[in-house]
Amino acid sequence: MPFPVNPGPQLALDSSLPRVPRLAYKAGLISSLRIRNRLSQRKVTGSGDAVVSMTSYGRRLGIVAHALESIAAGSMRPARMILWVDEPDFEVATYPMLQRLQRRGLEILRCEDFGPHKKYFPYCREFAQDHVNLALADDDLMYPRRWLEVLLRTSGELHEIPAYRAHRMRTDATRSTLANYNSWAPAPTGSTSHANFFTGGAGVLLPPRFQSVIREAGTLFLELAPRADDIWLNALAIRHGYRRRVVDAAGQHLTIYPRSQEHALHNENVSEGKNDTQLAAVFGPDDIANITNDITNKP
Repeated sequence: MPFPVNPGPQLALDSSLPRVPRLAYKAGLISSLRIRNRLSQRKVTGSGDAVVSMTSYGRRLGIVAHALESIAAGSMRPARMILWVDEPDFEVATYPMLQRLQRRGLEILRCEDFGPHKKYFPYCREFAQDHVNLALADDDLMYPRRWLEVLLRTSGELHEIPAYRAHRMRTDATRSTLANYNSWAPAPTGSTSHANFFTGGAGVLLPPRFQSVIREAGTLFLELAPRADDIWLNALAIRHGYRRRVVDAAGQHLTIYPRSQEHALHNENVSEGKNDTQLAAVFGPDDIANITNDITNKP
């Protein structure tokens, strides 16, 4: 799923530096993560009350270690860190950075090909009963130092899902259907609403009870939203009373790995209108009524 445009106080998608200094910053960050990966003996796990779950595939397996290493370098480390892989010929020895992370506690687990749903569904199916928060992250981003710490600090409300970035959904004039995805604006930071549509790559925390909801819903997403994990998760949240809260980014910013967006899923979903097709397949009248009610009564 794409990120909101011009998010203001939401977690910034990239550094605000001009192009040349920004590229230099990225090169320095990548270099420092590679050095850390080669030299560090520190476990990637710690005392954080969350499991970090991520997936990757194809050529992106060559860069995913940077995302994982950036989280491992954070002020708070997760209880578990899992990379889900469905590639039949995957060999960790082919990826030295991943191999070194594995020695420090990264779990690389095999799963079926659930597309982008791999980053959460295999975990919920197998481990929802562990009752630990699940933090979702993407393989093409490098995360700031306080990313997990701030995300966990916002958890605790029984029926809320904290997320760093979100759209504010809109309905059409009749309030019977959702307005075009590309017309949605960024959701206000600090807001909690059924009209908030989180985009999971920046960071979202799925509470334990919601993981059971996901497990019980099964794999219908393969039929209705095979390429849009955020659409499926936001719809399930609405149906089970979980409002999405937009987390204050506290001056943090993400860093996009260079040239990783050329074949990103959000390009396909936005430019070809596939978000709207999958939204129409998933969101029913009751979902839209809940959204409309919160737009009216819970700004």
